[in-house]
Amino acid sequence: MGGARLAAEGLERVARSEDLSVMGFSEVFAKLPVILRALSALRRESKRRRPDAAVLIDFPDFHAALSRSLHKQGIPLIYYVSPQVWAWRPGRARVIASRARSILTLFPFETEIYRRLGADAIWTGHPIVDDVREGLEAASPVPPKVRTRLALLPGSRRAEVRRLWPPMRDATTLIASRHGLEAFAIRAPGLSDHAYPGASEAGIELVSSGAHALLASSDLALVASGTATLETALCGTPMIVVYRASRTSFAIGRRLVRVPWISLVNIVAREPVVPELLQERVTPERLSREAEALLDSPERRDRMKRALGRVARELGPPGASDRAAEALLVAVEGGVPTPVRTATR
Repeated sequence: MGGARLAAEGLERVARSEDLSVMGFSEVFAKLPVILRALSALRRESKRRRPDAAVLIDFPDFHAALSRSLHKQGIPLIYYVSPQVWAWRPGRARVIASRARSILTLFPFETEIYRRLGADAIWTGHPIVDDVREGLEAASPVPPKVRTRLALLPGSRRAEVRRLWPPMRDATTLIASRHGLEAFAIRAPGLSDHAYPGASEAGIELVSSGAHALLASSDLALVASGTATLETALCGTPMIVVYRASRTSFAIGRRLVRVPWISLVNIVAREPVVPELLQERVTPERLSREAEALLDSPERRDRMKRALGRVARELGPPGASDRAAEALLVAVEGGVPTPVRTATR
């Protein structure tokens, strides 16, 4: 199972990961038939092909069901991108530790969780470090900044953009009425301009490339909660994190999640480095107030940048994907992987 980029590298796809992408609890039900078909196909093919190993990348609930079948077949399991057991449903860590031959983690604190359970866990670092480095080295399609620059990242999924784009757009209009402002929105792959209604009327330019250079040149970013917050941190850009899900999904999540923050930046930092606006607080008025408070305070933005630098160091040095590939081969063939240097705070 994989996406178009894996297919381009030669993956023979039994299931397409883009067909299964979903966010939230209630939203899963609409995709359930497709998810069950993919699960059945992968189980069937694993019995037919008898692979040397299975690499389970992210997608925790799907892989929890798949790993049960693979484990019974005696297929070695390598987990890459651990489920967020430190945030919710910690009992999953014990199950994963009992099934996996090796667990490759993105964050150092995840490694300690699994090692305490007796698992072979290796911190390989976060591959996004290399993505951002390459992005910053590429030529930027965005012209040099001439005014205060605001970047909008309303998410990568259609449903996410549908919920977050209108308040981001309208907040930009409010901010622009009081500040000389240039605003850019980063368009998610696979989404057309129609997913961002009213952009040109609000003076927002849509861009589909050069995201990291744009972020690095921005004074502030409004960012949907997710991996994009780590990309923004690596670019050193002050941000406000926003999140809005269906009422059902959010209600369930509040009961299950054990960490006090929703953004990865604050979770990695273990402190509230960036403001978070959730659910009904994601309004144009509240967003514009929070944004203007930051834009009007260079000292506050500087403090945030220093804290984001500490977060960036927690993501590890470049080369995470190479280390993960090496650790994967070691897990299957035997040997000792190259350790990652310890992160410094």
